[in-house]
Amino acid sequence: MILIFILPFAHTMTLRLLAIFIPAFLWLLDIIVKKDFRIKRTAFDLPVLFLLVWGLLSTIFSVDIKYSFKEYRGDMLIGFLLLYSSINNIKERTVERILDLLVVGAVVVSIYGILEYKGLIGQMESPGRVDSITPDYNYFSTYLILVLPILFYRFYMSSAKMRAIYFSVTLIAAIALILTFTRAAWIAAFAEIALFGIFINRKVLIILFTVVIMSFIIMNFKHMIPITTSESLKMQVVHPAYSYTDRMELWRFGIMHLKDRPVFGFGYGRANFARVYPEFFKRSILLFHTHNTFINIGLELGIPGLIALLWLFWVILKSLWKDWKDKLNENKILSFAIFVSVVGFLVRIQLDHLLVDEMALMLWLLVGIGFAISNQWRYRIKL
Repeated sequence: MILIFILPFAHTMTLRLLAIFIPAFLWLLDIIVKKDFRIKRTAFDLPVLFLLVWGLLSTIFSVDIKYSFKEYRGDMLIGFLLLYSSINNIKERTVERILDLLVVGAVVVSIYGILEYKGLIGQMESPGRVDSITPDYNYFSTYLILVLPILFYRFYMSSAKMRAIYFSVTLIAAIALILTFTRAAWIAAFAEIALFGIFINRKVLIILFTVVIMSFIIMNFKHMIPITTSESLKMQVVHPAYSYTDRMELWRFGIMHLKDRPVFGFGYGRANFARVYPEFFKRSILLFHTHNTFINIGLELGIPGLIALLWLFWVILKSLWKDWKDKLNENKILSFAIFVSVVGFLVRIQLDHLLVDEMALMLWLLVGIGFAISNQWRYRIKL
């Protein structure tokens, strides 16, 4: 599936849509031709259905219907279409080939990011913070958070001959992640490595210790490393929205104002926050949402939408954990790796709103792979 390779690339929307809709169309066509209307049933069918319905209602009552519908279509409809298409189309025998493309993509974007930091290629949108070929460093760091557990999985499951290669790939991705200088992503990576160390191999904890030391060293010497970004770009950088005080203020404000529109919220789409509460956006263009996915979703979709999203992630984690504990599951390590990817993503989005665009699609694709190899699904027959 070429989609898993091109997802992190900026300005590839047309290719992404083709990579999503063509397999989905062929799947539906196959169902019609064969008159086999069986669809794999999952544990998260109800929360997904509720989110789709509630998201549509929230869009209808949105402060900006046109914007909300665009976001609803792009993130919810297409995202969940990709999720179910992956679950029903991906065969167990093809999973490793798909992961091969993921590994190649991770190598390409990570090496590009490191070369970008050294000033040998491209240009960073924000001075000194690697974004590689993704839209910005937040997207890049989140992409790496989703991918790192898969690289750990490949390293752990590989033969002795291949282990050095996968170790090198994982190390390159880790260095690229460090060079984003995104603390939230570092915390998420710490959690991921700790989970692998606790449940898979205690030796991984040594890697965790090494990564922490590297991070502190790079942070201490960051001011000594030359930044190649042009002066004109530096002048465009406004007050950063990532200080603790900004985040704490946004979170308190968001929680306090959940009561303003508790049923349908102010409409799906993170930028609606700035339309309803412009005082933060006037201070900095980066403060256009609460920088916490769950608080922002509560404001966008109301309390019911927030509960449904929490329900969805709980079911996903619970199902993947069951697959990991299933002794008959030949893919249990991969199930655990995807479980860790979801955990890392959840940690990451506590400090930003990144359940959007390419990162949401990458998440749903990985979850789809996890459920495609699961032994838990059953067929739902449409009469």
